[in-house]
Amino acid sequence: MWKMYTKENWGVRLSVVKEGLFKTYTEKDGFRHNGLVATNLGAPIQFLFSAEVRYSQTKYTPPFLTTDYDGCGFYRKIEYVDDVQQYAGDSVDIVRHPNGKGSICIRFDKVGSYKNKRWYFQEELRFVLYFMPGNSLATFNTAAFDMEQNKMITSIIQNKDLGFSYYDMCLSDQAMENLVITMSPLSDSAQWAIVEALRDKYAPKAVIRRSNLVGKLAR
Repeated sequence: MWKMYTKENWGVRLSVVKEGLFKTYTEKDGFRHNGLVATNLGAPIQFLFSAEVRYSQTKYTPPFLTTDYDGCGFYRKIEYVDDVQQYAGDSVDIVRHPNGKGSICIRFDKVGSYKNKRWYFQEELRFVLYFMPGNSLATFNTAAFDMEQNKMITSIIQNKDLGFSYYDMCLSDQAMENLVITMSPLSDSAQWAIVEALRDKYAPKAVIRRSNLVGKLAR
C-alpha cells in the first residue's frame, strides 16, 4: 500500500473517527425557504448540508444525508467480488412509459459499493456522495418535481456533466481531535520534523506513530 500510493519513502496515513467528523446543521420542522415550507415530520434533524445548500441549487440536488451515516448510506464498507458488473449492473433502472414519460429507480446502496477481489488487500471504507441533476427547490412543489424528474432522467441518460467533479465537505471543529498520523515505514528524521511542525500548527492533539512495517522493508 505504501509503495502504491506514496512517492519513494514519503507519505503519511491519516486515521479519524467517523462520528463527529463532519460539520452538522440542525433543521427544525417546518423550515421555510423563499416562502415555501419543508416539513421533517417531527423532531429536528441533523443534516450534513445546510438548508441553504440543500434548497438553493438550480442545477443539482445534494444528497439527503443525516448523522446516521450507516442508515443514510453515506458510510459503507466496500465489498470485493469476482464480477462488479454482476452486482452493480442494475444500479440504475430507467423505464419509459407509453405516455411518453419515464421513471427511474436508482439503488444507491449499490453505487460505489463494489470492487474486484484483486483489491481485497485494501480493506477499503468509503464516504459516498451522490448529487442528482435538477432544481432542489422542486422538492416543495409536486408539479415542479414531476418536471424536474423528467429532466433528471434525460440528464442521466445523456450522461450530462453537473459542472463539478468533487465536493468539499465541511469538517467539524472536533474533527482533528482524534486524528492519528502514521508515518511511512521508510520515513526519516527530516520527514518526521515536517509532519510534527504541521501537526503542532493544525492539529495539536493529533498522535504521530510509527508504521508496524518499520525495519521490514528495503529501501
